[in-house]
Amino acid sequence: MLTQEQLKQYEESGFIIFEDLFDEKEIDELRERLDKYDEEYERFLRTNGAQWINIPNQITFRANTNLIDPYVQKFACQQKFVDISTALLGPDIQLYWDQSVYKKPEAKRDFPWHQDNGYAPIEPRHYLTCWLALTDATIENGCVWVMPESHKQGVVEHKETITGLLCYFGENPGLAVPLKKGSMVAFSSLLFHRSTPNLSQDVRKAYIMQYSHAGAKNPETGQVYANGPVLARDGKCVYVPTV
Repeated sequence: MLTQEQLKQYEESGFIIFEDLFDEKEIDELRERLDKYDEEYERFLRTNGAQWINIPNQITFRANTNLIDPYVQKFACQQKFVDISTALLGPDIQLYWDQSVYKKPEAKRDFPWHQDNGYAPIEPRHYLTCWLALTDATIENGCVWVMPESHKQGVVEHKETITGLLCYFGENPGLAVPLKKGSMVAFSSLLFHRSTPNLSQDVRKAYIMQYSHAGAKNPETGQVYANGPVLARDGKCVYVPTV
């Protein structure tokens, strides 16, 4: 599925853009389910207040939906993601993490520069983040920005802030990655990235799927992560849907 040019770009720049990876019907079906879970979590936050980076009426990260919704899990474990992840990581792949990220019009602050590795220790360190646009992601509504080649620095120190972990304190604005609905950017977990404020009148909706080497563990505890099923062994899909 990946060309040699794409593989070279990932190695050198740390990310690849997949235009129109899914059609409108596929995205609408997925988004309809994710909307329901986000609405439930938004109600929880309005009652209980912000949960660190989850802020009512601003931004919500609804994690591990694949563990409670077989349809969502099947989507995240389909052949397209087997092809992409095995090409970039190796033959044995597991769904490490998934979450919807809904940035509301009231979100007027950056989500700061970070590496996904900054949020949890993992061994092997390199995993793959797939950021899928459920609605058009634009500069106005807070699309992702990346810093090409920053993944070559390895895991760097992060500082905790009220809006999230921060790993870069310089003036480089990075590169904006606007995406049409159904398009996706896949990037190294070591790549510096951020998102800008939502200055539009609409909710910017995305679904994030992260893939690691099968059996990846927390090096501090030795515990193997179990936030999703194994997708591939020896480069071939082994996932069996439950529905």
